[in-house]
Amino acid sequence: MNVADAIVDTLYTHGVDTYFVVNGGSIVPFINSISKHPNTVYVCCQHEQAASMAVEGYYRSSGKIAGVCVTSGPGVQNILNGVCGCWYDSIPSIFITGQVSTREDLAAITSKPRQSGFQEMPVCAIFENVIKMVTHISSIETIGNELSKLISCVKTPRYGPVLLDLPVNIQMSELEKPLDILLDVQKYESINENTWFDITEYIYKSKRPVVLFGHGVKLAGAEKEAMEFIKNTKLPFLVSWGAFDICGTNHPLRIGSPGVYGDRVANYTIQNADLIISIGSRLDSRQIGGNGPMFSPHSKKIMVDIDVEEINKMPEKGVKIDLGIVSDAKNFLKNVIVHSRDEPIHPENTHDGNITFSRIYIWVQKINEWRQKYSEEKSRESDSIVYDYLNGFFKSLPDDCIIIPDIGSNLVWTIQSAILKESQKLFTNLGNASMGFAIPAAIGAAIATNLPIYVIIGDGGLQMNIQELQTIKTYNLPIHITLLDNGGYGMIKQFQDNYFKSNYCATSKADLYNGNVDFTRIADSYGIKNFDHVTVPETQRIYPKLMFGDSLENMSPYIQFEDDMIVQVPPKKKQCWN
Repeated sequence: MNVADAIVDTLYTHGVDTYFVVNGGSIVPFINSISKHPNTVYVCCQHEQAASMAVEGYYRSSGKIAGVCVTSGPGVQNILNGVCGCWYDSIPSIFITGQVSTREDLAAITSKPRQSGFQEMPVCAIFENVIKMVTHISSIETIGNELSKLISCVKTPRYGPVLLDLPVNIQMSELEKPLDILLDVQKYESINENTWFDITEYIYKSKRPVVLFGHGVKLAGAEKEAMEFIKNTKLPFLVSWGAFDICGTNHPLRIGSPGVYGDRVANYTIQNADLIISIGSRLDSRQIGGNGPMFSPHSKKIMVDIDVEEINKMPEKGVKIDLGIVSDAKNFLKNVIVHSRDEPIHPENTHDGNITFSRIYIWVQKINEWRQKYSEEKSRESDSIVYDYLNGFFKSLPDDCIIIPDIGSNLVWTIQSAILKESQKLFTNLGNASMGFAIPAAIGAAIATNLPIYVIIGDGGLQMNIQELQTIKTYNLPIHITLLDNGGYGMIKQFQDNYFKSNYCATSKADLYNGNVDFTRIADSYGIKNFDHVTVPETQRIYPKLMFGDSLENMSPYIQFEDDMIVQVPPKKKQCWN
């Protein structure tokens, strides 16, 4: 059997039937094998970067692993962005990269010029720090063993991308016998499935507990268990942006999302809490703010994460973790213990007809008071075009659909405005956060699910992968694009407002476009009909927003709220660097 045929068939046996490809000299044999296989398909993207992002959208929308195939040299170089996106957001994916013939590569000669074969590059050395496993196949004899390790690795938590660097002559070689694949898929090394996690004392010694769910809940497939935990404990909860769609936004105990671009009430909740139970969130600086010691300083903190190093980093950021639990979210939620106590955790009628209020119920009532008073962002009233538009946008969506915002102001406006139903999904890439992600991710999601996909993107992000409008047209994908055109890089302009006296160098329409771009005509030229162009004033800013160095309560624009807080509010910081 031909080597490429054998690898394609082996990957299919282990669940990979879809590939996002850009063809080139060193990957032709492999893509040819995909085309011949009766049960695999390839999707032609216009750029390797887009293919590497489409594979992420495919997994996020379906839970299935797909592959990416690109040629050597510039083809491989162009996938780095998407590989990093999968790495930092823990997305399992398989990258197959063509490489020059083993007779031409540098390993075949004793002298060491910069390059030997045409479009040769040291793939393993370049990718080794942003990938779970990268392997170069130097001989036919190693294929079975390396492929076994690769498939095992991509299916083992903590998830991430893997890469197989495959010389073109090996792809075209013949095997004397079938590949012998032995998988060794492991649970994460520190997980003990027989461990029970008793957090009873933490909960019943607290007066103001709150749960924070992160993207790890989704990666573990633990959305149902998360909501069962809330149902059983009646605890208020927050969601990171990575876990934004684990339930409908109208859940009565859902408070919102904390962080630099979070909700005021969510930030008030986490800062006034005396117990935080973080499940599947790495608690990065966009959630806790830039000053670690000011993050919820009066609370005990339980942190559940699959990666012990994510827990270990927190003291180095100035955040004490009182109980660190190394486990994936599903394992923890299935094995967590909260013993019942005599004290009710919700109001109930007593024998004398009076209502007994538990401490948690009183805490939730306080949060609801904040909701009534501070949820309406008054600072948006004079400049609310984009918020008004998005409010109507979410009301118009079908029940079953996927929303993918791009990176930048459009993402924050979308999250701040989103009203999701149970059956609707919303995601984007958050760790690497590359502008232009949304369109290729939507392509991957549409291929995986055939659901209607709604992209929300800015003019800056659209330009990053605008060529993929052709892919949408080629495959007639059910993708609707809403362009929020604010004439440049609005989020960076806001940064320039705050620290650089509104000097909009390299962010303004004048610098980027030297005038206007007719994006609607561009979409028409590609044959894209589902394209809405919304003109947003260049002055439109994100509100509220945390300024660097402030505690989470002190969001900009500043308002009077201190008297409503339970704990003392830290002073506001000076708001200028220059």
